[in-house]
Amino acid sequence: MNFIGKIDRYLDSLKVGKSTLVDSWFMMSSPMPILAVVVSYLFFLKIGTRLMKNRTPLQLTTIVSYYNAGQVVLATVLCIKVFKLNLFKDGIIYAGCRYPSNTQNPLLLDLGWWYFFAKFTELLDTVFFVLRKKDKQVTFLHVYHHVVMALYSWSYLKFAAGGEGAVLALLNSAVHIVMYSYYFLSGLGPKFQKYLWWKKYVTKMQLSQFILMLVYCIWTYFSPQCQYAAGFTYFISFNVIVFLLLFVNFYSKSYKKDAKESIQNGHNKMNGHNKMKNTKMAINGTKVPYDKFGVKSDNGVTRRSVKESSGPDFNFRNFEK
Repeated sequence: MNFIGKIDRYLDSLKVGKSTLVDSWFMMSSPMPILAVVVSYLFFLKIGTRLMKNRTPLQLTTIVSYYNAGQVVLATVLCIKVFKLNLFKDGIIYAGCRYPSNTQNPLLLDLGWWYFFAKFTELLDTVFFVLRKKDKQVTFLHVYHHVVMALYSWSYLKFAAGGEGAVLALLNSAVHIVMYSYYFLSGLGPKFQKYLWWKKYVTKMQLSQFILMLVYCIWTYFSPQCQYAAGFTYFISFNVIVFLLLFVNFYSKSYKKDAKESIQNGHNKMNGHNKMKNTKMAINGTKVPYDKFGVKSDNGVTRRSVKESSGPDFNFRNFEK
């Protein structure tokens, strides 16, 4: 049996006992719709960047704000759906194990579809970045993450929906509530910037999420109580490791750069202060240190400080002219 035949046989084995209800849902009857979306997404990424190169960035503030708020609501709904499944009834370390792959539980299948829908809509992140010419945001990490999550969420629901996916969906959705809340608040204008000091903790939450996901996948893989599809566990674990490495690289570069810029700005301010302090101004032909002038007038000095530096006969009105 060739490689493709083995894959077909494995996927067919996963579909044994699967509810046909999933096939009747939007975009679930065939892989063609989601593949068409992903191909269109990558095509837009390539063409859209070129089209926007010499154009003014689109002002999509209102649309993006509604989009971010909608993602917060959607992620919250997903968390609520997860808790309705009582995943933690058997304890944290066996969370989700009561729902093996190929489960018929309608609540879990419903959760799987809404999670897929969330990953499907998140492709709009990139569309907005391109139209607003925020090209620095469209990194390999960004594109790879969105494409993989869209394909994974579809295929997992289609072939191997179980408690494993529900636990991972909970972790991911909890982080997305915080992440899209940050995006929403940052888009409201400068007056909200002072409340966004926790930006770097969003990335730390994402890194923690991947570590927890990896630990969970390894634990459940070796636990006889958890009957999940091994192929999807391998796939999830591999991509979690890739995401983790890419996010660590992003975090390291991003915040080291921010720290370097902060230090540089501090040095520039200090140098500027010292330069101003040591500057000498000419008054009646005599150079006087700036720091002897005291409180400045419109011309940089006061009457008292000038007379102290140049003598009582100095004509301040002539200096002002």
